[in-house]
Amino acid sequence: MLSSPVWRGTPTLAFCAGLVCGGALTALVLVVAGSLLRAPLPVAVRWGVVAAALVAVLLREAGVWSFRLPENRRLVPDTVFRLGRHLGPLQFGFEMGTGVRTYLPSGLPYVAAIDVALTAPLPAALAAGAGFGLGRALMTTANTRYDTEGGWDGEWLAHGRILRLLTTAAFAVPLAVVIPLTSGTP
Repeated sequence: MLSSPVWRGTPTLAFCAGLVCGGALTALVLVVAGSLLRAPLPVAVRWGVVAAALVAVLLREAGVWSFRLPENRRLVPDTVFRLGRHLGPLQFGFEMGTGVRTYLPSGLPYVAAIDVALTAPLPAALAAGAGFGLGRALMTTANTRYDTEGGWDGEWLAHGRILRLLTTAAFAVPLAVVIPLTSGTP
């Protein structure tokens, strides 16, 4: 996995840049596609869809409701490293940063994607996409720099429930505050 020897010694900066670029491109695609959905829907309806998605994912994250979200259940192949020491990690990061080529351990990015598609202006969408990439970069670099024995994964598993609750709250609380404040504005 992420603590594999493949990651040891590769240029982390190129990988992280790929993550951020992949996230930003995905956000751009979501804004363009979302523009077609936004036109006929009133603002309150768009925010209602975001709120419904948020509630469903919160129930899923809390273990109250179980349902599968669509995801590509494959990892980015190690063959991307054929491009060399810098372009390989850049491509790997880009593919992982798009969020469509690998696993997503949480449903929260789906809510963010719906929010970006239905409500975000372009600068906010690009910031959300870059934030997704930065979040993945933080997790990956934390994992690879922790130790070589898989200790980070053990810590994550040991404290997974509280970490899941904290990250869910850090995502949901600001969004829950923004929804009623902006649902009446065009």
